[in-house]
Amino acid sequence: MRFHDNIFAFFFLASICQHVHGARQGIRPKEKMTTSEEVQNWKRTIYKSIVEIVTPTVIAGVTFSAKPEETPNPLKPWVSLGHDGKAKTIKPKIDKGQTKKGTPDYSTYFKTASAHTYSYDELKAHNMDPNEVFEEVEFIDEDDTYVSLNPIIRCTPHNYFFKGFAKDISSEPFCTPYHTSRWKVGETYFVTWYTRFFEHEHSGEVADEVRVHLSYVKESYADKGNYKRDVKGAFFSYDWIKNVDGLQAVEVKEDWLQGEFERSIVVSVQPRYIPEDEFDPLQNGVVLHITKGSRVFKPTKEQLALDEAGITNGQWYYVALSIPTVVVIFFVFMYFFLYANGNNRDFTDVTRNALNKKRRVLGKFSEMKRFKNMKNHKYTELPSYKKTSKQN
Repeated sequence: MRFHDNIFAFFFLASICQHVHGARQGIRPKEKMTTSEEVQNWKRTIYKSIVEIVTPTVIAGVTFSAKPEETPNPLKPWVSLGHDGKAKTIKPKIDKGQTKKGTPDYSTYFKTASAHTYSYDELKAHNMDPNEVFEEVEFIDEDDTYVSLNPIIRCTPHNYFFKGFAKDISSEPFCTPYHTSRWKVGETYFVTWYTRFFEHEHSGEVADEVRVHLSYVKESYADKGNYKRDVKGAFFSYDWIKNVDGLQAVEVKEDWLQGEFERSIVVSVQPRYIPEDEFDPLQNGVVLHITKGSRVFKPTKEQLALDEAGITNGQWYYVALSIPTVVVIFFVFMYFFLYANGNNRDFTDVTRNALNKKRRVLGKFSEMKRFKNMKNHKYTELPSYKKTSKQN
């Protein structure tokens, strides 16, 4: 066989192999981009003259105190929170000339209102009477020296949710997590609250420091109402932190479950001006569940309604067992009642009245509407026939 014949045969066999069912060309896997880049410290000047070195911190994939961009970017991603307090990145976009999902606008929630009164001599306005007084309310921006380094959405009353069976109880001061949320072991969640909620009733000053507590909640029906109402009963308490950011990162530990698959806890925030012996973790706390992982089954609407109403598994068993017990007691009571009144049962009057209601007098047929137009012949006018011989 000649050389060019061998080449032809080789290409022919190669084309056949490419069309064999199930055969495909090898695909080189995409190279994964890796980087050893670490978050670097950076310096800045605050309050016009104070030089400060800032150390960024990464928590649950979120970088706090990162160096801001030299040119502000309106499409810069920001961090929002799910109902359970899990961080999620939001990327703004421009749609028809408008920015969608942009950085949150906090309105005047973190501004301080200041009222000013001006007389005519101070303003000398051309449309102002000499005896007139002008009042103006000015909103002063807060000091954002450190607040601006927090990339997570801040909690405001606008983001409160409603809890309770009728969904009519405000979640103040919390925005996350939602009531009856589920936290998984090993995951990190953010507890957020409205910082200006913790305002001293006498001085009017907002708390400078707060402390987050985690306490167990009794679930059995027998222990209902016996919740631990002091800080000493908390199984975990964080250190005092600045209230200005209004958030606390919580990493769920497995030993918090104490060997169980799921436990209910209450999250509460204690301001510095409330002593530990006077602080009630249930007054403004949020109840949620910590679990080892996802269950096989999905909670039904009925189960979620029971959780919202505070009826736990132990309580539901008591309610379910009480139903047949009530039915049995009812039938036993009816048996003895009928047995005791056996000689006094006479239903003839009831039966007679019922039968009399069924006996109705119809009246004459000629007076009935449906028979008025019918021609009724007498019996004597009916046709008659004589018998023939064959019939005899």
